[in-house]
Amino acid sequence: MKKVLFASLIVMLAVVFSFGQVWTFDSDFAQLKNPHGVVVTPDGKIWTANYSKTDTFVVSAGDTMFTNPIYIYNPDGTLETTLRTLTFGTETDTLVKTCRGISLDQNGNVLYTHYGEIFQINYQTHELIAKFTPDITASMTEAAATSDGYIYAGHVGGGKPFYILDDALELFGYVTDTLQGLQRSVVCSPDGNDIYVGKIYTTGYGVWHYQSTDGAGAESESFALIDTFGTVFDDTGSVKHAMWGQCLDWDNNGLLWVGTYWAVDSVDFTGWYGLDPTQNWAVVDTIGHLFIEPNAGWQGAPTGVGAYYAPRGITWTADGKTAYTADFDGGYIKKWTNPAPKKPGDSIIPLSDLVVSLREVGGNSSVIVNFELKQNYPNPFNPSTTIPFSINGTKHVVLKVYDITGRLVATLIDEKLAPNHYEYEFDGSNLASGTYIYQLSVDGQLINKKMLLVK
Repeated sequence: MKKVLFASLIVMLAVVFSFGQVWTFDSDFAQLKNPHGVVVTPDGKIWTANYSKTDTFVVSAGDTMFTNPIYIYNPDGTLETTLRTLTFGTETDTLVKTCRGISLDQNGNVLYTHYGEIFQINYQTHELIAKFTPDITASMTEAAATSDGYIYAGHVGGGKPFYILDDALELFGYVTDTLQGLQRSVVCSPDGNDIYVGKIYTTGYGVWHYQSTDGAGAESESFALIDTFGTVFDDTGSVKHAMWGQCLDWDNNGLLWVGTYWAVDSVDFTGWYGLDPTQNWAVVDTIGHLFIEPNAGWQGAPTGVGAYYAPRGITWTADGKTAYTADFDGGYIKKWTNPAPKKPGDSIIPLSDLVVSLREVGGNSSVIVNFELKQNYPNPFNPSTTIPFSINGTKHVVLKVYDITGRLVATLIDEKLAPNHYEYEFDGSNLASGTYIYQLSVDGQLINKKMLLVK
């Protein structure tokens, strides 16, 4: 095994970046097809549902129909209940439409966006408490609840109403009758005075902040757009980096988490970011980073690692020390742990550690990163190849190799290393031909790449 010392922090634009964090990947909690949100109810159960239809329901002997159920898991990962129907008095609703979001009301009951409707579901009995069906038949956003039971929800498409519902899910009023742009997720402050909308496919991206003009919360006579955040602008006022507001969720400590997508601009934020409202929405915490190529066949995120494709929801246990993330394209609910979660007022993570900084090197765009994992060479290989990586600080480094099924085949490094460039040789003499994944963990933050053994 050889180590070659070479100082370098410049990498090509396609390289995925990372930085130290205290959230640690725990496990693949549940495998689903296109999960569109996840919540933990007060009894500790984990609720989630799919955008895509994945289930059949027996109507009668020899007669079935497609359904799109809600899945309820126990904390140990076992599936407790599959909700295919909801009862409301003498009525029964069969869940056949796409899930567009899932959140909690002020009492911990589930607010489930069933395509163009909002269902309020008792988290203990699983009965339907109330539902809202707007006059417009169109996909709706995730809903947000105030501490006194008012609900905010809009439509995914632009130019449609942004509703205020009362505690019986009856239409009470409007934040605006024409919410512009596209969005999937909405959250609000407990008093309802402030509403935050995550923007996608919209100039500026980021998060749009609406506020009541009279401080009356949901009973306000009007709301106004007062701010946008989650974007970094250049000197000309153009967007340089942006959080694509795919999903918004509050954690237990009062941080607003933004799940940002992989395919916004050539250089961007990637992952879940905890923004501090007491520090002008600066980022103080983060979970996960994209390190899987988005065009890798869309066969689902790798198992056994903290990889993901597309954030679509995050939730926490009551103590705030366990998080569950929904990966829409990767097809997993992943579990993360942290013994000391961040809170408002904690240290701000420098912007240089959050976004990749572009600079021109010899006419080519390059980026500066905190550590990098390069492509092995040669690739394809037979029987050995070299895996290069660099770190810019003294950190605990683990380098492992897995087969395509996720089985560990080799641990090359598991020790503290000084800041340098390293190269490790991997010998595949005893392995079969095929694709293998090599994984670099630096202080718990993971990056994966693929390599091909051809004999």
